[in-house]
Amino acid sequence: MTSRRIHQSINRKRQQILCLVCQSPSISLTHHLYLRTTSSMLASPPRCSLLSVILLHLLLLLGSSISTIGAFLPPRSTNSLVMTSSSLHTQDINNVQNESPTKQNDQNGVNVAFLGNSILYFNDTPRFLFNLSKNKIRHQNSCLRGGTTLTELYTQGNGMKRHGFATDNALVENGEYDVGSPTVQELLQRKDDNNKWDFVVMNDHTQAPARQSTREELQSTLLQHYAPLITSNNPKATIIFVETAAYRLQGINNSQDLGTTSQFQQKVREGIQSYIQVLHHDNKTTTISAQMAPVGTAFLHVHNDNYELWEKLFDPWDNFHPSPTGTFLQGCVLYCTMFGTALPPTCPRTNEEIAALWKDARMMHPKKKGKDGVELPSVSEVEYLMNVAWDVCQMEKSSSSSSSKL
Repeated sequence: MTSRRIHQSINRKRQQILCLVCQSPSISLTHHLYLRTTSSMLASPPRCSLLSVILLHLLLLLGSSISTIGAFLPPRSTNSLVMTSSSLHTQDINNVQNESPTKQNDQNGVNVAFLGNSILYFNDTPRFLFNLSKNKIRHQNSCLRGGTTLTELYTQGNGMKRHGFATDNALVENGEYDVGSPTVQELLQRKDDNNKWDFVVMNDHTQAPARQSTREELQSTLLQHYAPLITSNNPKATIIFVETAAYRLQGINNSQDLGTTSQFQQKVREGIQSYIQVLHHDNKTTTISAQMAPVGTAFLHVHNDNYELWEKLFDPWDNFHPSPTGTFLQGCVLYCTMFGTALPPTCPRTNEEIAALWKDARMMHPKKKGKDGVELPSVSEVEYLMNVAWDVCQMEKSSSSSSSKL
């Protein structure tokens, strides 16, 4: 057997192992991480051998007790992530069979509300995450407005008809556009089980949590307005704050005072942590669950590990909104934060499956130019970004647990 054929066989077995891992509910999070490490090591082994193939066959035969195997595998350093070389593909998402936007998934899925701005509506994160999650999200809705803080969103309401959701994919049966709920209050007012929200995803203006004045402004708005509405809708709801990524170009959009990429990101992170702190410790009237989706931290990991790919996470027109590749990473981080698991084996493994994640997107950026359509992440980039999302979320969970014990 040639080295190339051995390497191909190893890759096939690696995918089978990941499927077994993700399908087994009995495997702990640590074992998931151990097994992903091993499969990553075997994906590009320094010396392919017949012994590696035999080992992988044995692992598959022992799949029913794979959690026991995981206990003997070494832990992974997040610095071991390796990006396989592959150029981006371009895919016209309109060529994918465009089914009618699904309104509901499995009755056992969760309901998710989205509150925020263009960081969420570029490439339609609400519908993207719905498609990515398969049956894990039953229903989603949103109240979004471009260029706004969460404080401004509360008073100004939805702006998506003006900001770009008046598209063919946004059309619904009555001839109107699915632009989301008109106001925050309307979205969070419980009418039936479809809008009893299990998760409320919130993204502030990127610079707002990085500055003390706007940070304090939202802290007050959270306590006075958002927290009472959310707990009234569902006392067991969890708020997920999106830690938005620092801009690709330093100093743009009047951000000169926020420093380098890592300094900017640290300020955003501290602001999000302050929101969670306020809700957990300064909230005298209600008890509410809140956590951070470390999207910006995941972007920064890619910045430090694969700078060229990091640049592709941003819209090339403005250098601060997410590109479809950036939205993919953002969606993966939200998924891992929300469900506490890595992405399942049903996640996209082909260019067509990747494009299908945006089959009903109400807005894509950069807007389509010419026959090639928008640039989507490649298969190898998707696999890399899923691993980044999972590793960063694991670190965030560990960090949060340590902080709560102090």
